[in-house]
Amino acid sequence: MKKFTILIAAIALVCFSVPAMAVDWNFYGSARMATFYTSEDQKDVGPKSTDFFWDLQSNSRFGANVKADHIKGQVELATTGGEGAGDGDDGPVNTRRIYGVWNFGAGELKVGKDYSPVSVFVSGQVFDTDGGLIGYGAPYAGRPGQIALKFGGFDVALINPKINVDLEGTSTGTGGQTADGEAKRLIPKIEASWGMAFDAFSFKLLGGYQYYSLKNVDSFTNPGDTNDISVTSYIVGGSGTFNFGPAYVGAQIMYGQNFGNARWSGGLFNDAGWDGDDKTNDVTTMGGILVAGMKVSDMLSFEGGFGYIQDDPKDADNGFDEKTKTWAAYVQSVIALAPGVFLVPEVGYYEFGNNPQDLDEGKLMYVGAKWQIDF
Repeated sequence: MKKFTILIAAIALVCFSVPAMAVDWNFYGSARMATFYTSEDQKDVGPKSTDFFWDLQSNSRFGANVKADHIKGQVELATTGGEGAGDGDDGPVNTRRIYGVWNFGAGELKVGKDYSPVSVFVSGQVFDTDGGLIGYGAPYAGRPGQIALKFGGFDVALINPKINVDLEGTSTGTGGQTADGEAKRLIPKIEASWGMAFDAFSFKLLGGYQYYSLKNVDSFTNPGDTNDISVTSYIVGGSGTFNFGPAYVGAQIMYGQNFGNARWSGGLFNDAGWDGDDKTNDVTTMGGILVAGMKVSDMLSFEGGFGYIQDDPKDADNGFDEKTKTWAAYVQSVIALAPGVFLVPEVGYYEFGNNPQDLDEGKLMYVGAKWQIDF
């Protein structure tokens, strides 16, 4: 018994004498409410309507930044918000971000769910859950699961491809049927960016590529004959900001193909179609945004922005080949009522343009404000 007691004491001494790795947990939160009036006229595709939103934004969040020696990470949870949140309903909670980063000296390895290299934020638009002109000229790829490497200003990420197995049949003779085949992932989606920041100027170049196939799709032009369809998406673009005194300007441009199939925010009609046989009808997208603003004081600043995007389906078989041209604009002021307390009045306008069938999708006007408290 005496020997056993000595053994336990020795083990305890060793355990408590080994220095523990210091772990820093820094918690944070942000509560956000959207209060907007909207007026929409859908022209050829629907009626006129007005609405009033008084809802918790779905990007309200609670999280923590963690650091321990050469390891760091972040976990961030968010409510889904949406209709009913203002009535006291408890909405579900989702994981916005959760990732770990290992600094191995020459660079960093990231594993988990986070913003991908294609996502670059220049616009501060708050309507549509801090929309930032996403889908109207600003590139965005969400927060997917990824394995990423960073070396200086260069980032590259390998991401699970988004698979859309229902490619709409748009050519003569498809009868509106879809190419519904067996999805095959061959390589991860690849995204990369490179940028630098200086005192008054910063820039970033970005690109991405995704490829997958649909196996054994029945040919509508030759019934009984099955084919394999390859779906290819790519994006290239860049952004830059320039500060001169209290004022600033920022811009983004992008160009690519089949954005919707790769979860890149393009316009309203950016998914590849099906030619009814063994090929896709690809949609090319181009767009950009321009933002300018000024900080008057620590309590007040102003910003205005404009975004434009064009989708070109390039399918001349049945006339569904009209280019879609969509744009949006806004002006806002950011009022800091106290440290961490913000009121952002904003007014804006969306012009949805004509769809590939040459029907007018209408327009939308909004006015209101976002309320935000960070803690």
